[in-house]
Amino acid sequence: MKCVAVDDEQNALEVIDLYVKKVDTLELAGKFTDPIEASRFLSENKIDLLFLDINMKGLNGFELLETLNYKPKVIFTTAYSEYAVKSYTIDALDYLVKPIPFGRFLKAVNKAEQDKTSTHSMPKEEHKDEIISIKSGTVTHRVKLSDILYIQADGNYIKYVTATAKILELSNMKETLAKLNDSFIQTHRSYIVSVDKITKIENHQIHIAEHKIPVGISFRKTINDRLK
Repeated sequence: MKCVAVDDEQNALEVIDLYVKKVDTLELAGKFTDPIEASRFLSENKIDLLFLDINMKGLNGFELLETLNYKPKVIFTTAYSEYAVKSYTIDALDYLVKPIPFGRFLKAVNKAEQDKTSTHSMPKEEHKDEIISIKSGTVTHRVKLSDILYIQADGNYIKYVTATAKILELSNMKETLAKLNDSFIQTHRSYIVSVDKITKIENHQIHIAEHKIPVGISFRKTINDRLK
């Protein structure tokens, strides 16, 4: 894969350069400390994978992506964990927090390799607007996945919570997870949340608007790998 690294810290770029040289499937086509210069290069040269810092002068990482007329795979490399949630709203492959161990870097690259076989022809917003059926008693509700804030197991029932409604269905977590797409993540044996609706991540809980969702111990690693 042809890749580019953008980071306003030269030392950080040298680390990425060193790591890329250790991976046979990667070719570093350019490295830039100036995001504006990087934007010009990326606009004229299509690449497969972008290692991208976020907090940079001139253009931050999110703004740089908006200047491009195509969508490379993106792995964020940053010293700040607070941008993790936003990074997944733009379909980033991974989010690496400095200092980056080589093993963690390699795991992110492997995601990019696996992603080569998947299609990106469907825009993410279209994907999120899939509609599921929720049977509550004699009534069947048709609900957009993008409207769901979180889902809670409540005895023999599953409660779907949106900004305007709470819908109970006689079901279980396994059947519920099978209905959902990858914009959802289980945080607890009794809770599933919409990744895009998360506003704050703490060790023991996740915030979605005014709701506080518990994070189970056995789910923390999965959540950290995906969101932090």
